[in-house]
Amino acid sequence: MIKQKKSPLANLKEIASLFNEGSADKKTECLVECANIKLSSRKIIEQYHDCLMFLLGYPENEELLLLAQKEMDRLCDAVKKLPKGTKDQLERTGIAYTQTQAANSYTLIKWLLKTYPNQVALHSIDEAGVHPKEVLRHALNEMEFEFAFSEKLNPIKWLENGAGSKNKKDILIWLINCFERIEASDLIKDQLFESLKIFISVIPTSKSLSKGFGNFSLHKNYYHTNGLLKRFDEQEIINKKLPAAKKLSDTQKNIIIEKARVALFLLNRETEPIVYCNAEGLLFYELEHGLSIALFSILPERRLPLESYIGFMMFKNGHPMAYGGGWLFGNRSLLGINIFESFRGGESAFVFCQLLRSYKQSFGANYFEVEPYQFGKNNPEGLKSGAFWFYYRFGFRPIDAELNKLALKEAEKINSSKGYRTSIETLKRFTNSNLAVNFKQEQLPVNPSVISEYISTEITLKFKGDRSAAEKWCLSVLKSDLGIEYSKANKLEKIGINKLVFFIGFCIQTKKLSATEKNNLKTFVLEKGKSEFKYIELCNSINFKKILVADLLK
Repeated sequence: MIKQKKSPLANLKEIASLFNEGSADKKTECLVECANIKLSSRKIIEQYHDCLMFLLGYPENEELLLLAQKEMDRLCDAVKKLPKGTKDQLERTGIAYTQTQAANSYTLIKWLLKTYPNQVALHSIDEAGVHPKEVLRHALNEMEFEFAFSEKLNPIKWLENGAGSKNKKDILIWLINCFERIEASDLIKDQLFESLKIFISVIPTSKSLSKGFGNFSLHKNYYHTNGLLKRFDEQEIINKKLPAAKKLSDTQKNIIIEKARVALFLLNRETEPIVYCNAEGLLFYELEHGLSIALFSILPERRLPLESYIGFMMFKNGHPMAYGGGWLFGNRSLLGINIFESFRGGESAFVFCQLLRSYKQSFGANYFEVEPYQFGKNNPEGLKSGAFWFYYRFGFRPIDAELNKLALKEAEKINSSKGYRTSIETLKRFTNSNLAVNFKQEQLPVNPSVISEYISTEITLKFKGDRSAAEKWCLSVLKSDLGIEYSKANKLEKIGINKLVFFIGFCIQTKKLSATEKNNLKTFVLEKGKSEFKYIELCNSINFKKILVADLLK
């Protein structure tokens, strides 16, 4: 039987992530051959796009990078010319000129309309959503009561009537303008908008709103002439001094924010730090191997009350390649990471190592936790890939004592029995516990969840659930013990006071503090509404275990 010759694309898929003697020449040869492929079918276009994305992130030399860029241009131009039926098959792939549908927040849609005019439209409304008249009646003039309370029109017809148009772009603009008229905070508007269960569609008119052209150029490209870095000393990299944050203009920072938002939108994802961030709340570090990381803090009014939720986007040669976030309090951080599918098979362990390094050195975190989804809970791919052992490599162990013992036994079997693989059932058992690593074996701060429960209990016991009375009492504590007067605070300081007033009033032994401790605590409270990065630094400087009420230390 004659062996069928593989196609150039099949050969490229096979060798794209290989790095050995002669692999660069083979990839170059394959790309030259692929340049003759007719790009007219969904399957070929998706597979080729995926290969090109990997080559753009992990090129062995400049020639390969330029060839991959040229082919990405050709692919996107071919997609632009496809008949509608074929192009529709590429929806939600993130390939240039293809449609993406998603359910997004009011804030992100407003930004998309401003940043990409004439490319964003209403797509549909889920049947489970609240009828728009129930929300938008608050944006109408009172004399429009007949329209506002109409029972005859379904949601789409009602919006068409209100907008005076059946054009989906016009309807979405009218809808967002109505929300602008509602007298409520953006936080409330987001919640109201979410209740409508609106889906939008974005049909790009340029390449910039795509995965293949979602990159930026702030540093030189890195070429993997010596292959991929798979084996290394994890602790050496984690402890290697982080370079100074790169000084960027607001324009450059806003470009990074735009690229991050678009990258997540194309995945039908949003994270609060990336959506609710501005140039002032962004840090950017250039790392090794063409990696860089942007760290995003949330706008003051959106921040968590005690923890600091710092999001991140990692870039490879300027292309978004991983995202997630850390929930920080003191030296503790809950951490989550998602590597984009096109970049898996590269230097994932090295990327995660750089993430730990960035959060450890930027924010003083030494204790990290990951939740079970990251290594398999409701995540079949995580189980199949054995993601548990990925984290185990970095010192993460099950918090549950029995599961920790089981993990140790499994690790011994892997080391002593060649070819042994942990069963899926055992990997599922591991997902009954968070994983954690403590790099400095430091004492941990009290879990914010415990603090939250304690505060609610105290309000019930001491104030019979009267939150207003409880707040008034806590504000009096801040005034008498820390010298914080709410009426004299500025807008940003008031945000900090509102977020931390119950924590200080119920959880801190303010009467026993020294003058220095009181002053530090005062600065800590007032900073919460200003710089989140400075707030984290202040949080790390305070020994909360020393000043918390006894009931929280049991």
